[in-house]
Amino acid sequence: MALEVVDRKRAPNNMRGAFPEHLVEMLRSLARVGVPGRQLGTARIHRLHIHPAAAGAVDSPDPSAGPSADTPAGRSSSTAGTAPEFVDYEVCATYARGPRLFAIAARIRVSPTGASCTALRLV
Repeated sequence: MALEVVDRKRAPNNMRGAFPEHLVEMLRSLARVGVPGRQLGTARIHRLHIHPAAAGAVDSPDPSAGPSADTPAGRSSSTAGTAPEFVDYEVCATYARGPRLFAIAARIRVSPTGASCTALRLV
């Protein structure tokens, strides 16, 4: 969706809810001033990688271990034995514009109520 905004195929206002306000403004600015290689054509995803933000971030905590002092970075600090409030994923991808490849990275937070992007970087 972010690449569609940068390519002016989607309005930045359509990103509300999936992206926080500061990222919507960043995408609006990039769509207005342009990104490197836009003259080469429309962005096409080339490769996509998705990983939990921390090792074991999607595993359930062990209720017999009691409360832990070190909560994995990708998980909210919830009471031991209960499901996490959210899980973070790191997403990285390459996308093509004409013959050139570019990169994009994001952090996605998945909660019981949905998913949202909490960080985004286009390189």
